[in-house]
Amino acid sequence: MKNPYAAYRGTPLWKAVASALADLQASGEVRVDTAPDYVIGYVCRELDAKSVVTPAAVTSGP
Repeated sequence: MKNPYAAYRGTPLWKAVASALADLQASGEVRVDTAPDYVIGYVCRELDAKSVVTPAAVTSGP
């Protein structure tokens, strides 16, 4: 089964969300009981769908 969030992997948005989530997990403020990739992907998809990120944020680099 294809990951529904694969299009966001490697984008600046993915990296920013992953970093923020890792910080929250490390400090104990958030506990993630599902695969982090799905949480990160979901947040990326929702921010993109709500047009709160620039197109460059969801474009993979060269």
